[in-house]
Amino acid sequence: MDTMRISAGAEKIPVKCNSLSSLVTRRWRTKTFPARIRTWRLLSVKSISTNPKTLVTDSEQVASSIKHHSEFTPLFSPEKFELPKAFFATAQSVRDALIVNWNATYEYYNRVNPKQAYYLSMEFLQGRALSNAVGNLGLTGAYGDALKSLGFELESVAGQEPDPALGNGGLGRLASCFLDSLATLNYPAWGYGLRYKYGLFKQIITKDGQEEAAEDWLELSNPWEIVRNDVSYPIKFYGKVVFGSDGKKRWIGGEDVVAVAYDVPIPGYKTKTTINLRLWSTKAPSSDFDLSSYNSGKHTEAAEALFNAEKICYVLYPGDESDEGKALRLKQQYTLCSASLQDIVARFETRSGGSVNWEEFPEKVAVQMNDTHPTLCIPELMRILMDLKGLSWEDAWRITQRTVAYTNHTVLPEALEKWSLELMEKLLPRHVEIIEKIDEELVSTIVSEYGTENPDLLKEKLKAMRILENVELPSAFADVIVKPESKPAIAEKTVDQTKDSKEDAQTVVKKEVEEEETAGVVAEVIPEPPKMVRMANLAVVGGHAVNGVAEIHSEIVKTDVFNDFVKLWPDKFQNKTNGVTPRRWIRFCNPYLSDIITNWIGTEDWVLNTEKLAELRKFADDEDLQSEWRAAKKKNKLKVVSLIKERTGYTVNPDAMFDIQIKRIHEYKRQLLNILGIVYRYKKMKEMSASERKKAFVPRVCIFGGKAFATYVQAKRIVKFITDVGSTINHDPEIGDLLKVIFVPDYNVSVAELLIPASELSQHISTAGMEASGTSNMKFSMNGCILIGSLDGANVEIREEVGEENFFLFGAKADEIVSLRKERAEGKFVPDPSFEEVKQFVRSGVFGSNNYDELIGSLEGNEGFGRADYFLVGKDFPSYVECQEKVDKAYRDQKRWTRMSILNTAGSSKFSSDRTIHEYAKDIWNIKQVELP
Repeated sequence: MDTMRISAGAEKIPVKCNSLSSLVTRRWRTKTFPARIRTWRLLSVKSISTNPKTLVTDSEQVASSIKHHSEFTPLFSPEKFELPKAFFATAQSVRDALIVNWNATYEYYNRVNPKQAYYLSMEFLQGRALSNAVGNLGLTGAYGDALKSLGFELESVAGQEPDPALGNGGLGRLASCFLDSLATLNYPAWGYGLRYKYGLFKQIITKDGQEEAAEDWLELSNPWEIVRNDVSYPIKFYGKVVFGSDGKKRWIGGEDVVAVAYDVPIPGYKTKTTINLRLWSTKAPSSDFDLSSYNSGKHTEAAEALFNAEKICYVLYPGDESDEGKALRLKQQYTLCSASLQDIVARFETRSGGSVNWEEFPEKVAVQMNDTHPTLCIPELMRILMDLKGLSWEDAWRITQRTVAYTNHTVLPEALEKWSLELMEKLLPRHVEIIEKIDEELVSTIVSEYGTENPDLLKEKLKAMRILENVELPSAFADVIVKPESKPAIAEKTVDQTKDSKEDAQTVVKKEVEEEETAGVVAEVIPEPPKMVRMANLAVVGGHAVNGVAEIHSEIVKTDVFNDFVKLWPDKFQNKTNGVTPRRWIRFCNPYLSDIITNWIGTEDWVLNTEKLAELRKFADDEDLQSEWRAAKKKNKLKVVSLIKERTGYTVNPDAMFDIQIKRIHEYKRQLLNILGIVYRYKKMKEMSASERKKAFVPRVCIFGGKAFATYVQAKRIVKFITDVGSTINHDPEIGDLLKVIFVPDYNVSVAELLIPASELSQHISTAGMEASGTSNMKFSMNGCILIGSLDGANVEIREEVGEENFFLFGAKADEIVSLRKERAEGKFVPDPSFEEVKQFVRSGVFGSNNYDELIGSLEGNEGFGRADYFLVGKDFPSYVECQEKVDKAYRDQKRWTRMSILNTAGSSKFSSDRTIHEYAKDIWNIKQVELP
């Protein structure tokens, strides 16, 4: 009897093959296979007993592997072999190939024990894995041929894969690009995240605007993940802190859940290295199901503990306007931090063998917090080291600070997370004790740095820098700042406090307040400000490095957001400009352009060394290259024409300029500026004759994509307005193909992989100083798209690299924003007539009966919440319109435009995530490349 071994994760499972062979033979002879399957060559024992340590590269072997999985790893009934089944069988076949390298990577890292980086992120926006995996393995041709022999196209099979709903925007996509680069560059690293069952949401566009539905990406299972039933960790909430018999503090009682590991392989490009993305899912043990309550009819109550555990990983960013929503978000963040750190600590202990030296922990472990969401890593690592491993405060704090680093992704105040101290005391009582101690040490440092001679200065610094906001100073520092004497709320009348008084002073004051209220005078009661925990401050204090993600952003971080900390610890702050993986974002998503680049520079090495893209500069004026370049762009545009027809029902002209803005919907990203510019363009068209229109305007297809957060009302108004404008313009027979407005619903990575290669103009028009970096701008530029944008985020560096003449710049600069807002508040701003004109046009009812007063009203007035044009749409509008006229002029000269396009690709060499990862590895993590033998 033959035996083969199928690799599954780190295990090798023996399988008796004679039964498989006889089953296949029986079904073949009785013709119970579908017709398509019966056309295959008989699947023999020999074809499936391949050595698990050998990578299958021959198309015939690949076809056999796919056929094997369609029968013996079934997720569908055997009667049909259609696209969904073909996808799962193909993915499982590819996963087999990945597991060979995955196991080898696991084993080698365990043997050589290198320092390893761990990237913790609430989001990983991966995109589909099939095409990327076969591309990185160098098996695109083999799988393409194998599927053709089975009656399928690789592109069609890959299109069956749902996008993993593990992220929302640039934060998650950056994390995924980083994992690709870490694997490709052979750096020992893992990613850690949460396995969201229903994702953020599936966006549905109706006549009422955006509606949300649960994502269904896991309904048919995920062929890439392997659940590690032997890797799980307890997660505790609520409870209380007590002293144990050994004098150590213990966190006991409360609510307990279990975090279970689901692993996803991340292959490097043209390397054996395959690293791991470990996603946590939460559950409660079966014993928590109350069978007695269930049988008595209390079904919901019986399963309450199970639901409370599982819901932690249901949805990314659950609504947090309710107290329950806030608690759920905090549970999510703590689950990510606690499960990941318990896992990291366990791995460190295992690799240390019999003798664990905790001082070596920072020499073997680097933890990177992607934004403030994982900041609870700091008190959680302290808790583990002190309460579970027995270290002193001083030793645990030194180790923690040397281990953890923080990436800041925003200057927006609402994104610099703060948590209610009251909530955190209830949910994580031990962590609050640790945070209070960290805050106390920070207060000591601030007092030592600034002294007590200038109380006002010291008070200012403490207010800005403390981790605990609106909280009394620690008792040791209670007398550092002398408080002014408090005055009674009612002080107009003298209170008789003699012994003969029949009422004490408190009663008199109360009586007088009642009398004044009766008389219609109500004493003003000023509520105490809420006590908060400032997570960004904790991240800065607890980590050894803090980095921004673009040069301009890092300067704002140092001069504004964390300026007081910079003065205290100047060496802690760095810049690490973001980057994107050239594998997914040009090599695989734009094969037409990739082949042209390889042909003209004579090598495919640019996929790993993007500096070689600069060689395109010397061919920028070559007519043959320009002709090929335009042909590739046209092929990509035709794909988008099909996508638009399928998703929206609209037909667009592939010869029009494709003008694209795809990113999450937010006021600071200024989709509103874009659509108002389109409205202005439409108004001017309507005022002209047909011949005048054709002469004045270049045909455009203006494409939007992005999700508005479910509770972000203004963002949802913007989505509704865009779709209303599109509905009017797209049905206007006078305008025809001269202007189309498309909102592509449910934007995700797979949609971006189609839109970006087809783009000719891309809009990155955020208010200057408000976009940390952006990465879609890099993807567009890399694919030969010309950008229109403000001097914000990575736009600044892109413009420097591609050349000022190849970037359409408009708008106010970052250092002007504060004074412009002040000018607005003082009533000195005078809007341009064109801006007043476009607002009036919107209010005229031309785009339907919807009331846009709240939306347009946000651009008016000088002060107030939701007013006063905080994001300077009105200020930048005339500059934006003028810049768009320059775009039209340039596009008419196709030779000039193509040259600009080529120079954008040539200038994008700096924006590979490979470059960014090398910088993190050297300057923050201190890890070395480890290539498998």
